[in-house]
Amino acid sequence: MKKTFLITYIVSFIFVIFNLNADQNNITKQILIHNGVEREYIIYIPENLPLNASLVVVAHGYTSSADDIMSYSGMNKVADKEKFLVVYPQGTSDLRENNFFNVGYDFHKESIIDDLDFVKKLIKKLVNEYTINPDHVFATGMSNGGDLSYFLACYASDVFAAVAPIAGSMMQKTLIECNPENPMPIFEVHGNADDITLFNGDMDNKDGWGPYPSIPSVIDFWVNHNNLELYEKYELLDKNKADKSTIIFHKYWSNDSNIEVWFYEINNGGHHWPLLKSPYSFLKNPLRWSFFRSGNRDIDTSTEIWSFFSRYIN
Repeated sequence: MKKTFLITYIVSFIFVIFNLNADQNNITKQILIHNGVEREYIIYIPENLPLNASLVVVAHGYTSSADDIMSYSGMNKVADKEKFLVVYPQGTSDLRENNFFNVGYDFHKESIIDDLDFVKKLIKKLVNEYTINPDHVFATGMSNGGDLSYFLACYASDVFAAVAPIAGSMMQKTLIECNPENPMPIFEVHGNADDITLFNGDMDNKDGWGPYPSIPSVIDFWVNHNNLELYEKYELLDKNKADKSTIIFHKYWSNDSNIEVWFYEINNGGHHWPLLKSPYSFLKNPLRWSFFRSGNRDIDTSTEIWSFFSRYIN
């Protein structure tokens, strides 16, 4: 078992390095000293990035990394087409030696890491260095990175124009305290069979993350915050029946503003970032190939995210 895990890890590492080398001229790894801690981040700069371009922050999940989410999300390809800057912040290591962003999990109560301020300082730095339009800054992320997206929506609505949490949620404490200065467009993708960030929440804290509400309750919070009175839902085209999941699209909007909430409910979907196909080949990485093939393959999540974000570029 240990030998198999080691081989899989080595293959995964080689695959990530290969991907980085493929477009290394567009990728830079940098460090920002924040509160005395070296914080790493990866920047992807598409060719011919215009002045006053948009910026998309893409945050990884718990135990994951900036390299990892960059390799599977496909956001760089979207950036190449649409010409926006992408930054992948790297979380710090917790007492369990797992990478994380501090959004208030129970087992991070003693942590002094201030990821809210780190992200805000990082954005300020990038806006100045790359002449980014400060009104066109967006955030997305997977799992813990999705939680961070909601966290930023609550506490940095003056910085972000919209957020797109994927398989993320809000801790109950955050939900109670959340009082954004501005309306906040929300794009959420979540499987109703997610066994990590539970669709029905975990208010009894059975899993130890800390109490958090159901995903529908989180969506309702943002619908109410944004004063959205109109609603429709429909099932998207089932492009890949082999994935054994379908997507129910919930849309909330108002005639009084352009603020909307889009909720892609993956029926029978797990803890995944939906993709049209696995970003990994079987020969190069059979474990990850299998994992991503087990997720929904009816939408390309990064393309859908940008379709939503681009509505808030004026």
